[in-house]
Amino acid sequence: MAPCKRAIRSSKGCRKRVVLRAESGGSQAPSTTEWAKLMPLDEVPPGTRKLFSYGGLSLMLFWYRNKLYCVESRSPAEGAYSEGFIDALLSQEYTIECPTTKTTFDIRTGKIMDWYPDNPVLAFLTPKDTCRDLVVVKVKTDDEAVYIDASDERFQDKQSLTKGGYDTSAETNNVFGLEPKMYVEGRNPGDVEPDRPMVSAKKLSPATLAVSTLAVAVVAVTGSAVCLYFENLVALGLFWLTGFSIVAFFITQFASEGTEDGM
Repeated sequence: MAPCKRAIRSSKGCRKRVVLRAESGGSQAPSTTEWAKLMPLDEVPPGTRKLFSYGGLSLMLFWYRNKLYCVESRSPAEGAYSEGFIDALLSQEYTIECPTTKTTFDIRTGKIMDWYPDNPVLAFLTPKDTCRDLVVVKVKTDDEAVYIDASDERFQDKQSLTKGGYDTSAETNNVFGLEPKMYVEGRNPGDVEPDRPMVSAKKLSPATLAVSTLAVAVVAVTGSAVCLYFENLVALGLFWLTGFSIVAFFITQFASEGTEDGM
């Protein structure tokens, strides 16, 4: 039943005050929306999309049917390294499409409308209830600015959403974003790793490196040419095997001396 409005008057003949009160079948909680100025309106021209951060969340503004909407910047159905919604498709049914999974979300409520429509196997292996709804934040505009609902409780939970990439170890809202805790084998996950002294490698002058490289090249070319001249492939193979062994021996010795000096 549609709400009706009733004017409450005093018991006397003259009217002292008029209060408009909404009456409906159920009780309604009072609105606690706190609008905060986000940015000038000309920073988001019609037809464009804009990425920004607010309250620890990565969000995106975009226009749809002459109205500005705000959702999180990437799809909750995607992995941590997703490209996000910056180039995502919008449908005629108020939905936005996940670029990777083709899952669609309602831009007004965040509800999942179509889960893995092109991949029934993944839809079966990762059921719909493993993915949370899309984060939708209320915004409004006037002739000069864009305003955001600063009272949204999700702005206080800075660990629930991330931008994707290397810093997603705290991701807890989709099946692709969970990362196991790393620890050294043989230790407990909660143990603190002791500090270890840094090992400094032994310095090698550029001149010594250049002379050594040139000498190895001359010996390699000369030896190969002699073996090929006499058409002795066995000798060529032994020559290269011996040469590689000698070079590997000197590299190992040099690395060992650098490690001992750094301890």
